[in-house]
Amino acid sequence: MRFISCIVLGLLLTSHPNELLAQAFGGNLPSQNALSPNQLTNSPSVYYYGQGQGVQIDINIWGEVKNTGKMIVPYTTDLVSLISLAGGPTPNAKLDDVRIVRYSMQDSAAVEKIIRINVERFVETGEQSYFPILLRGDTVIVPGGALSALQSFVTVLNIVAAVLQTVFLFVIINQNLNR
Repeated sequence: MRFISCIVLGLLLTSHPNELLAQAFGGNLPSQNALSPNQLTNSPSVYYYGQGQGVQIDINIWGEVKNTGKMIVPYTTDLVSLISLAGGPTPNAKLDDVRIVRYSMQDSAAVEKIIRINVERFVETGEQSYFPILLRGDTVIVPGGALSALQSFVTVLNIVAAVLQTVFLFVIINQNLNR
């Protein structure tokens, strides 16, 4: 049986070495087909795109996209490209209320500004002239719709049910052992 396990592991490593090594060592490397020679991904939450191609900025992306985290991208990256680099929106994404959280200094105090963008309009018309330019340190939030909230609730409910089942199982086993 151990011999068969070694063969299966060897086949997996030879067919998808980057993905398996990334998982084993805490990285999150896309397949080589998805990478151009100047793209690197160093950890599960920091993604580098376009290294060596001019000024790079860091932007956080949260919410209903495939890969959340910090993106290091060329300063010319627009909102749609950033969401695309993050793997695109999930089916639960609420694209009509995407937010950019931006901090700026005003009278020696940090001021938060929230910019709301209707990316759904872009999907319908292709028009993106109303998109603001992304700046270093921006946080882009792609919220989820009602289905996303329901899925989160069901996930928590499943965890609570599993814990309760375990507790009840221990109580029943303990009662049967004490008889």
